[in-house]
Amino acid sequence: MKKHRISTLALLVILLVSACSSPADTPALDPPAATTPAVTASPQTTPTPTATLPPPPEMLVTEGDLALFAGDFESALGIFQDAGARSADPEVTAQAELGLGQAYFNQGEISTALIHFRQAALASDPVTAARAQYMLGQTYTQLQRYEDALGAYQAYLDLRPGLIDTRLHELRGDLFTTLADHQAAIASFQQAYLAHPTGGTDALAVKIARAYQSSGDEDTALSLYRDLFNNASSDYTKASMALLIGRILLERGETDQAYAILEESVEQFPFAFDAYTALVILVDDGVPVNEYHRGLVNYYIGNHQLAIQAFDRYLAGETEEFADAALYHKGLASRAAGGEAALLAAIAVWQELIEAYPTSTYYVDAWQSIEYTLWAFIGDPQAAAESSLDFVAQRPESPYAADFLFRAGRSFERAEMLQEASDTWGRIAGEYPDSDETFRATYFAGIALVRLGDWAGAQALFSRALVLTAEPSELAAAYLWIGKCQEAQGELGAALDTWKLAQTANPFGHYSIRAEDLLIGREPFAEPATYDLNPDLTPFQPEAEAWLRATFELAPEINLESPGMLAYDPRFQRGLEYWALGDYPAGKAEFESIRLEYAEDPAQTFRLIPALADIGLYRSALVASTQLLRLAGLERGDALSAPAYFSRIRFGAYYLDWVLPAAQSREISPLLLLSVMRQESTYEGFIRSGAGARGLMQIMPATGAQLAQNLGWPDDYTVEDLDRPQVSIIFGASYLGQQRNLFEDDIFAMLAAYNGGPGNTLAWKDMTPIDDPDLFIEIVRIEETRNYMRLINEIHYIYGWLYGELEDR
Repeated sequence: MKKHRISTLALLVILLVSACSSPADTPALDPPAATTPAVTASPQTTPTPTATLPPPPEMLVTEGDLALFAGDFESALGIFQDAGARSADPEVTAQAELGLGQAYFNQGEISTALIHFRQAALASDPVTAARAQYMLGQTYTQLQRYEDALGAYQAYLDLRPGLIDTRLHELRGDLFTTLADHQAAIASFQQAYLAHPTGGTDALAVKIARAYQSSGDEDTALSLYRDLFNNASSDYTKASMALLIGRILLERGETDQAYAILEESVEQFPFAFDAYTALVILVDDGVPVNEYHRGLVNYYIGNHQLAIQAFDRYLAGETEEFADAALYHKGLASRAAGGEAALLAAIAVWQELIEAYPTSTYYVDAWQSIEYTLWAFIGDPQAAAESSLDFVAQRPESPYAADFLFRAGRSFERAEMLQEASDTWGRIAGEYPDSDETFRATYFAGIALVRLGDWAGAQALFSRALVLTAEPSELAAAYLWIGKCQEAQGELGAALDTWKLAQTANPFGHYSIRAEDLLIGREPFAEPATYDLNPDLTPFQPEAEAWLRATFELAPEINLESPGMLAYDPRFQRGLEYWALGDYPAGKAEFESIRLEYAEDPAQTFRLIPALADIGLYRSALVASTQLLRLAGLERGDALSAPAYFSRIRFGAYYLDWVLPAAQSREISPLLLLSVMRQESTYEGFIRSGAGARGLMQIMPATGAQLAQNLGWPDDYTVEDLDRPQVSIIFGASYLGQQRNLFEDDIFAMLAAYNGGPGNTLAWKDMTPIDDPDLFIEIVRIEETRNYMRLINEIHYIYGWLYGELEDR
């Protein structure tokens, strides 16, 4: 994507103007202090660390940094205190002081942190001293000692110029803004913009413009706002700039220009809150506004009744340019307004659209909205199915017809009309053989008959599904269920033969794993008798390097040592600095920039992988390893044939000092806990989902608050604690344990509840006519949850295969 920057003309204006200006207590499952022992774990025994001599103080500092990264601040305090007490080296002592300050700072003990940062700032090593000054700047800011914070940030710039200058200048600009020293703020933000590695950002340009406006220089501010409005990469930024421009012009009495740009914002960016503010200004000033756009802005802001009224006014007028869109969004607003009458009104509006505008781009959307509203809001899945069948009857030639048939089958299934569901799904392969839904529909048709106890009819459908696909996972699924049908009909020998076909169809895939379970009489999620969760990758690197050289025909003289010359890349150095300062997202962004640049370069990618893993960027290391294997033509199960080094990166024994005690306390397998962690976050502790889930185990804030209350830990819990790996692991293990107990050790049900909620899972269990984990998975109606259970089964199997003893594989 092209990076939009402030224009050269606007930047020249800035530089010309600036040239003329002056310048706790924890629960029982709390993990031990952070160390990284070689661990041998088995289901029957408690993993114990190998006995070692106490590490030297400098190594303790590294372990303390690991505990900080894991959010285990209590352990970090103990480790840094031990390092400082045992070391006679003033540099190690200074590093320990810095670590103590960071641990106390993260715990909210700001005054205590200040003492340790001051001590660390006296270090003769400029790296430690600079980092301490940065943290002093953060600390003074929280204490509202802004002048001291400015001095600390300047001290960092003096000690380590040219490294993260943009960040320091921006922080100083923010402080000058707080102090109302707008000229100094302008100078700092300009320095930040010019020092930015990619040539400046819209966010910095906005800060520069706002500082000019605050200083009284509205002409320069207006020029910059206009430039941003025209060139910003974000529509939300554009809407914000339009509002700022409009307000300045209104203050100047230039109403025509002001109203024009505010109207443009309303029309172009109806989803932005600043567009709503622009609309309010226009309406309050009596300026006529297109009623369709007015309705759209109100719909997005959540003013549903106002939106409906605006759409009605538009539809009552003579203009029909947006009539179909107005009807569609009026239906959405009516549904969002809630209540049975509003829901029926929404359906009526969409039916009006369908009848009046059969060629509209909203035509299919209206049908889909009716179907969804009938089953999801009104609770009448049979009517939803009939609506979908009406679409197919009216538009059998439509490219969406097969999708509506599939929807109809699913709605019949929701209505417990299983025969109708099977018959409807079965139509797709015959009527729309080129549809992408043919296998899935035929497969679900078979599952519906299994639920009715029609094993022979189901077998015929699964056999038909076999010829509709060449996808290994789908072949394995069909073979698995053909075998289960044969077994149910007393044909055990035939079932065993069919399960052998399923087992080999997609090695390491869920359905092949389940076929193997059935063949050898193994319970789901069974584990090796012993396994060694040793995180040390060193023994596996030589084989990986030899494979890389042979696979990509690299010359012998090419040095593959990590990180090699990448260590001199400014992004690598900035990434390490942000990481050391505890700004993990900023550090990741720098390393990701390197990874993406060299994604097609196997040698550079290989050099980068161990560096990423060493600092704790496990997700990036996993992605880099997967990309490297793709370059070699190895994907999915085939990727596991590559040297074990890559598999151990992609299925890592990470966070063991926190995973093992949490797993033991809740009697959950460490392999299973690692598997859930991998699926939830791919081992990234600060990741967040669009739904609001946070951290390694992707805990929702409401669930986190309840778990914190139940555990009585951590002290003074806030939602930010979910970003701490230690907290996330303990919460995740606790929640998994709750669901396992609720569902009486049914692991698939436990996983379904973790992902889809215990209420849904209880309903799905009630719908399963026989005690069959495979049928339970297929009955789960949320596709994400079905995939979730299958994927974790696969990941768990790979963990056992990778870390188990060879004779147990």
